[in-house]
This record gives sequence, C-alpha cells and structure tokens, in this order.
Amino acid sequence: MAQAPSAELRERWLAAVRLPGIEDARESCLAELSEYTGAPRDEVERRCRGAVDAQRELWFAGDRSDESGLTEFYNRCDAYVYELLWWHALEQGEAPAWNARLLDIAARHGSRRALDFGGGIGTNAILLGRAGLEVTVADISDVLQAFAKWRLARRGIPARFIDLKGAALPEAAYDLVSAVDVLEHVPDPVATLEILHRALVPGGILVFDLIASRPDPERPFHLLHSKYPIRSAIRAIGFEHIESFQKYLVYRKVARSPLARGWVRTVDVAKWRGYYLAQGRWPRAR
Repeated sequence: MAQAPSAELRERWLAAVRLPGIEDARESCLAELSEYTGAPRDEVERRCRGAVDAQRELWFAGDRSDESGLTEFYNRCDAYVYELLWWHALEQGEAPAWNARLLDIAARHGSRRALDFGGGIGTNAILLGRAGLEVTVADISDVLQAFAKWRLARRGIPARFIDLKGAALPEAAYDLVSAVDVLEHVPDPVATLEILHRALVPGGILVFDLIASRPDPERPFHLLHSKYPIRSAIRAIGFEHIESFQKYLVYRKVARSPLARGWVRTVDVAKWRGYYLAQGRWPRAR
C-alpha cells in the first residue's frame, strides 16, 4: 500500500488532470477551478484547502441515515469539486496516480466501452477518453456531473453521462467498469456490485478499491466499516479475481449457475468468517 506510483504512471495521470498548456498540476487545478467558478485564484485555493471541513459541516447539517439524506448531501456538496481536483492534482499525496493503470488494463483486455461509476469530476473519463475509449460517467451528484461535463467538453472529449438519481445503468453495455473510491460511500455496496455485474458484458472487467475503516469523525461520509460483506459475496455475485495492485482489485465477470453461486457463497462466508474470528474480530455486515 505504501508503494509509490512510477514516474510514468504519475505523468500519465497528470496529463489527464492538467489543462492543455499548463504544465504545473497545482496551477492547472487552481486555474481550472477559477475558470469554471469565476472565483479568483486565492479564493479557489482557500476552498480547496478547506474542502474536507466544508464537506463535514454539510454532512452534519442534515439527516444522513437513509438514502434520500445521502443523495441530498452528494447532490449539494460543491466542496467535493474542490477537494477532488486538488487531490487529483496530487496535492494530498501520490495515490490518485495509480488510476493511470486503467489504461494498461483496458489495453490488455481489449476494452473499448468504459463506465466510470461514481465518476465524480471525470478525471478517469478524461484519462480513458484521451486513449480512445468510449466513456460513460455515472453519478448521483448534480454538482460533480456538471463540472465533469464541463471538463470533458473543455478538452474536446466526447462522453455520455448517467444521472443515477433517475436512470438505471444499461445491462451488458460495458467491457470495463471502474468504481474507484466509491463503495465506501454507498449504503449497500454488495447491491452496487450486483448492479455493476449486470452492466458488464460477459468477461468484462471491474476495477475497484475496497476501503473500510472505523467511523471517522473527519470523514463521516465513509460508511463502510468492514470488508467482510464484499469479500464474502463478490464471487457469488459472479466475479473472479484476476489481479491486484496497490489498493485496487481487478475482477472479471464470469458465468456461474445458481447452484455454483450458492456453493461459492457458502465457501466464502465460512472462509472469511474464519479469517475475522481468527483475528478476534466479528465479521460485520457493514
């Protein structure tokens, strides 16, 4: 997890982040947000640096105990625009540059139609679209999708957009789906993986990460506190693990009969329960 991305990966990623003609990623971030919002550069930087605090304040300003409260939060939280682009510009560490591995995965598996699920401000869509893939960005947030649409249009990259508040994903439509930094934000990550399974073509590739942590007052919007529900269910949904890198997991959609799914589910529940109990932890449902 501590391994740093290579210089090549870092440059691939920053090429997607930067505006054309601006070499410094931080200056590009501030210039892009200033152009989009009309705010002066210093004000933009202040908002970037205070974005996590602003997110937390909005979170506690409403009831987030059900799906409607979560949707309202993400649909209104314009602080995410600032936090995500600041983060993608590597101002809070190198981790986002690992997303550039999506290009290698797409090339290796011959992927042409990509969905970035929970695609936020669209950087993965820019990365993949620049490489010639047909890209779709799906999210529930009006503020994030508006910025993502503007960014891709600004760069002349065609893309489709799906507002998950009112539209379902098409079935068997994509040969590559990325869901990076997403599952910890959704109320039911297993149900979300089932939706993504249906959206993939047979043999399609899913790339995601699995972040679970104790309840964090700094980031109360991280809802996933155990990896057990996903670890014990993902093969039964119809996926097989094919590789991992840094924090990312790569799975392929496979065909399994209902009987095979039931058997795999039984095996994995037993396996992962044993894993957690051996560490003195009870496997949690979320």
